[in-house]
Amino acid sequence: MDSDTPKESNTKESTLASISPLAPLAIPIYRSFWLAGLFSNIGTWMHETGAVWLMTDLQPSPEMVSAVRVAMALPMFAFVLAAGVWADHFDRRHWLMGTQSFLLTIALLMWVCTGMGWMTPGLLLLLTACLGLASTLNLPAWQAMTPELVPQSMIASAIQAGSVSFNLARSVGPALAGLAIAEFGVGVTFLFNAISFLGTICVLVFWKPALDAEPKRKKKVEFFVELKKGIFIAKNSVHIRSALIRVLLFAFTASSLWSLLSLVATEKLGLREKGFGLCLAALGVGAVVGAGVLPWLRQKFSSEALVLSSQLALAIWLVIIGLSNSHAVATVALVLFGSAWMTVMTTLNATAQVNLPRKFRARGMSAFVMFFSLGMGLGALTWGWLAKLVQVSGSLCIAAGAMAALALFTHRYILGPLNIAEPSQETNAE
Repeated sequence: MDSDTPKESNTKESTLASISPLAPLAIPIYRSFWLAGLFSNIGTWMHETGAVWLMTDLQPSPEMVSAVRVAMALPMFAFVLAAGVWADHFDRRHWLMGTQSFLLTIALLMWVCTGMGWMTPGLLLLLTACLGLASTLNLPAWQAMTPELVPQSMIASAIQAGSVSFNLARSVGPALAGLAIAEFGVGVTFLFNAISFLGTICVLVFWKPALDAEPKRKKKVEFFVELKKGIFIAKNSVHIRSALIRVLLFAFTASSLWSLLSLVATEKLGLREKGFGLCLAALGVGAVVGAGVLPWLRQKFSSEALVLSSQLALAIWLVIIGLSNSHAVATVALVLFGSAWMTVMTTLNATAQVNLPRKFRARGMSAFVMFFSLGMGLGALTWGWLAKLVQVSGSLCIAAGAMAALALFTHRYILGPLNIAEPSQETNAE
């Protein structure tokens, strides 16, 4: 029979939706990358906590603190499409080894500058932008690699497992950073981040991808032709286009908390380094809990329903965080915020990945990252500026209202199921 009956299709969808997010860890190569990524993500979160806290010490204005996130986001917006083209046309293993080495070098330079007392607000923003550029070159190839490590039926679960790694790190990294900054100074967070890239580099050295998973080398890459093909794929897939629109508007509003959290910790809750780290850790704990229940939720609800309900919940938690001066209330709200954030981002990310043909996957994911970065960058600028006018609490409440309104507006953009067959390699983009 050429197609599944409705009963068989429903059974298959239920089975795929219920796959545990940790099931892909049974695959040795995926497990190696997952563990290396966990270690690297801990370093990344320590580094980000250190950078934001350093700016809070150097120049604690809402605009400058928000500018740290803007400096990370702008290179992604400017260069990520180009990074996607290159990642689709060069050996991803060697490409990733190069980008990981670039990240290591920038983190080491930030450690040296901080330790020598050379760091200024301007230099911090410049080096953060350089780190953002390195991350931009790395991310499309890294995300496009996931379907090469697991079967098609496990892609959504593998993305969830990656989210678990990321959010476990977010639970541990900021708390470690707070302790490390209090005991040894902020520079140690940059050093740990540099060391954390070594694990991923080692796994890449020993990884032997399948021959049919390696991009074909071309003597000459017609850059703008290939870029146009990637844009065509993203533009003409209803589900990918929906994911791009939704992640742009979601990131714009959700960035309010990420860009102002250090000021929430210091101005509203009266916390220092350790307390700021614990606030970030609460977000990570919530995301890990959310990842645990997401397979069950996917059996009960569509992607559209999950994203809409999570965004409306996020708006509520933003208001509570903005108005409360209680440590306990803020911590609970941050945990719930982290859980809903993970649900939205994992669903949108998985929607993009499962709808992209392999040969265009890095370019498609680079578009996803570009829209996310644009939303985060514009949001950080907007909410930082508003915080100066109406205080941090007012800025977060306005962001919450915008999030609820945009969630209802974008609900009409259909995401579709996450258990589709491998998209065809043949497209009109050829």
